[in-house]
Amino acid sequence: MFRINYLLLLLSGMLLWCPVQASAHTGLESSTPQADETVLPTKTITLNFETNIEAGGSIQVFDFASSDALKGTFTQERRRMTFQLDRELTSGRYRVQWKIIGTDGHPIEGTYLFNIETQTTASETSEQPKPIQEKYADTETVKTTTSPAEETDFFPFLIAGGLFIMLLFFFYQIVLKGRTK
Repeated sequence: MFRINYLLLLLSGMLLWCPVQASAHTGLESSTPQADETVLPTKTITLNFETNIEAGGSIQVFDFASSDALKGTFTQERRRMTFQLDRELTSGRYRVQWKIIGTDGHPIEGTYLFNIETQTTASETSEQPKPIQEKYADTETVKTTTSPAEETDFFPFLIAGGLFIMLLFFFYQIVLKGRTK
């Protein structure tokens, strides 16, 4: 009888102390402009996320040829972040770098590129205008990336679970076996 109780206690202790990893990180649902999209000049970058996000997010916009962030006004709502630039973007390639804190508390960041093309730039470059996507074909392609900024290490939980199991074993050996003698 004591062995069955001990095994049930041991099993329930293992279930309670062994961590279960939940992957519920928020991701980027859509953006305007979208990744690798070529658009007309704009002043607004909008990012929509799959779930609500906590306060403390950020958006930075960079000219691909420069490392200086462009200036603008940042606003954040439940599932949306908006960056209103101080000036309209001109022809070129731009990089959007964003950071959020998901509702589970994990920081997440991502980056994507887009292009700005004016009507006059396409007509000035040649008599036979190339499709806009071909014009930037020789430049570096960066896919939209979304990743947790830091991953949780479960090793301490495994150690704690092992110690708890050892404690249950010693409890069984000293207290419960001591009663049967």
